[in-house]
Amino acid sequence: MKNDATVNGTLVAADWVLPVASPAIKHGAVAVHEGQIAWVGKLEEAPAEVAGWPIERHAGILTPGLVNGHTHLQYTGFVELGRGSYTSFEHWSEEFEVFYDAVTDPAEWGVAAREGAQLALRSGSTAFAEIVTDEPARGTLAGFGLQGIEYLEAIGETEARWGSGGREAFTAWLDQASECVVGVSPHAPYSLDGEVIRELTELARARGMRIHSHVGESSVEASLYDFGNRDVLEIYGDMRDEFALIRGGGTGLSTARYAESIDLLGRDSHLAHGIYLDRADRDLLRETGTRVALCPRSNRVIGLAAAPVGDYLREGHEFAVGTDSLSSSPSLDLLADVAALAELATAQGYADDDLHERLLAAATLGGAAVLGRDDLGALRAGMRADLAVFDVRVAEGEDARRALVERGEGSCTLTVIGGTVRFTRGAIVSA
Repeated sequence: MKNDATVNGTLVAADWVLPVASPAIKHGAVAVHEGQIAWVGKLEEAPAEVAGWPIERHAGILTPGLVNGHTHLQYTGFVELGRGSYTSFEHWSEEFEVFYDAVTDPAEWGVAAREGAQLALRSGSTAFAEIVTDEPARGTLAGFGLQGIEYLEAIGETEARWGSGGREAFTAWLDQASECVVGVSPHAPYSLDGEVIRELTELARARGMRIHSHVGESSVEASLYDFGNRDVLEIYGDMRDEFALIRGGGTGLSTARYAESIDLLGRDSHLAHGIYLDRADRDLLRETGTRVALCPRSNRVIGLAAAPVGDYLREGHEFAVGTDSLSSSPSLDLLADVAALAELATAQGYADDDLHERLLAAATLGGAAVLGRDDLGALRAGMRADLAVFDVRVAEGEDARRALVERGEGSCTLTVIGGTVRFTRGAIVSA
C-alpha cells in the first residue's frame, strides 16, 4: 500500500471486480482520481489516460464499500447481551435496560461507538444509517471519515411529556452543529405517541432530513395498534398507561396502516426489521416507497420470527441490510447478514437465479438508497471511490457474487473511503 494511505492516481485491481450496477469483471480494475472513480473495466483494457498509472493488485473480490442500513454503534460495549438467548423482543428489552442503566459515565457511549466504527471498517462497511440515542456517541461517523446519516432518536415521549419539555429538548438537539448529515429517528410507533411522531416527521421534512424507525420488530406490536394490547410496553411499567394507544384502546389499524396514519411512511423514510408485516402491509410499504433494512442475525438472537425475505424478493421490494448492534448481533460484519438472508430466502422457497445479485445490491445500492445517496453503492465513473476488497477465491465456473455472499464474512483485506485507505491488512489508518 502506498505510504500516503491513498489510492488516488492508482489502478486498484483484483481477481474479480463486482461493480453491482453492471456485470462482474474478471481480472478487473478501478481507476481512482481525486476521491472519485475515473474508470472501471478489465485491467488489460484500461484506456490510455489511466493505463500508465501504478497498479495495486489484490487477491479476491473488489466491490463498492458496503452500506449498513441499520446500526447503533453506541451499544458496541454490550457484547455480553448480544451473546445471550432470548424468547421474545420483550424479554430481550428487559435485559437491555439492565445493561443500559449500568452505564454511569456518558463518555462510554462515545468510546463504544468509536470501537464499533473500527469493527465495521474492518469488515468493508463505509457508510451507515446510524441511530444515536445519547449525545456522546455523535460525531463518530465523521471522526472516521465514514459516510451516512446520524439519526437522532426520540423515545418514550407521550403527548404530555413531549409538551412538558420534550419538544424543546429534541429541537435544541437537532439545532446543534454537526459534522455529519443528521436525520430524525422516532424510535417506534409503540414507544412514542402518534401525535409526537407526526411532529417529528414534520420537523424532519421541514428541514430536509430523512427519517428512520423500528417497525414490525415485536410479535405483539400489531395488537397494540389494533386494540391497545399493553404487552409490548411492559418495559415502561406504570408509564405505559399514559400512551394514547393504551388510553384509546388501539386504532383498529394494522402495523403499516398505523405507521402511515402518523406520517411515518414515505420515500424519505426507511424502517428497521419489518418482520411482522403481512402481505397488505408489505404492499403498502412498496406503494409508498418505504424501504426496509433487514437484520436477520439480530432477529435470531432476540428470538424473533425470521424476516419474510423470500416474500420481499418475490414481491419486488428493494431493501437494505443492517447489522443492528452488538447488543443483539454476533458482529458488525454486514456480509454475515447477507449470508443469513440468502439462507433464509432459500429456506422460504425463493429459487430465482438472481438471489445473490439482489442481496449484494441490497448491501450496497439498497443501503445508499435509504440514505438518499446516489454517489454510493456502485462502481462506475463519477461515483465516490468507496471500495472494499474481500479475500474470497472464486472457483472456475463459479459465480463471483454467490461466492462473496456465501463466503465473504470475515474476509475483508482493504477498506477505502473517498480514495483514502481506512483499513488494510488488519490495521486502521487514522482519520
